[in-house]
Amino acid sequence: MSALNPYFGGKNAMSPWIYSYIPKNIKNYCEVFSGSFAIYFNENFTHCDKIVYNDANKWQSNFISCCKDYNKMLYELEKSFKPGGFLYCDKTEVSDIKKYYRDLYTDTKNPEKCDYYDNINFDIPNYEKGVIYAFMITSAFNGCHARGAGFSGFSKTNKLKISTLINKLNKQEYHNKLDKVSNIEILDFEELISKYDSKDTYFYLDPPYRYTDGVGTHDADYGSKNIFGDSSHERLSKILQKCESRWSLSYYWFKELEEWFPKDKYIWVSKEFNRSSASFSNSKKGVELLI
Repeated sequence: MSALNPYFGGKNAMSPWIYSYIPKNIKNYCEVFSGSFAIYFNENFTHCDKIVYNDANKWQSNFISCCKDYNKMLYELEKSFKPGGFLYCDKTEVSDIKKYYRDLYTDTKNPEKCDYYDNINFDIPNYEKGVIYAFMITSAFNGCHARGAGFSGFSKTNKLKISTLINKLNKQEYHNKLDKVSNIEILDFEELISKYDSKDTYFYLDPPYRYTDGVGTHDADYGSKNIFGDSSHERLSKILQKCESRWSLSYYWFKELEEWFPKDKYIWVSKEFNRSSASFSNSKKGVELLI
């Protein structure tokens, strides 16, 4: 099983390795920066009483909330392809169809033509916004944020990639996973950890990475209007140092990590992996840290 949607930095390939370090005597499991929720979707958490999804990106959390009611989301997706729907296209030639959806993608992410990414005044679940986001995230190159990514919305067989999401939402294995998600949050990591911190909780954290491999620090977009910069990395470290819960933290190495999480007090493991083609480095391989 893989995550419902593509997401830059997702952990699909590494989920068995990460999961192997998560204890099984936990009652609550929470991915603090959930994104595509890859570890949860790929691995077995049937022993947990509570599964918590959190992402400060309201569009992403809304998407998961919509998918949780998979029958309604499937209905809304099907309706969107009919006349008057967001994804309706009356073209017949493959080249014309591709151009239509490319233009739809480009116009939707353009703030001069559409306020989709700038209007956060909506309640969750919002299925209209959920359908639009499903199209945008499955059409964005490598699962990156659409505003910074080119269009890559068709498979090699000329099918819209959103069809993969629709296929997943029709499968019982995904229904079982979605049914078990007990809480969907849109909180800053500090508020989220404070809310669920307990001896029965395990946090997996995959924050926006700080890139220090010769190209400077990369401040990733964190929930549209918030920037996850150096101060956020340090704030996160201080919270985890006081945490009652057990946790694991994914990172690339940078020198402050050894100050915040000394190797004589915390367990460090590492694994070499292939970087995404949209990585902020020219290197094809990187070393993933799990602290």
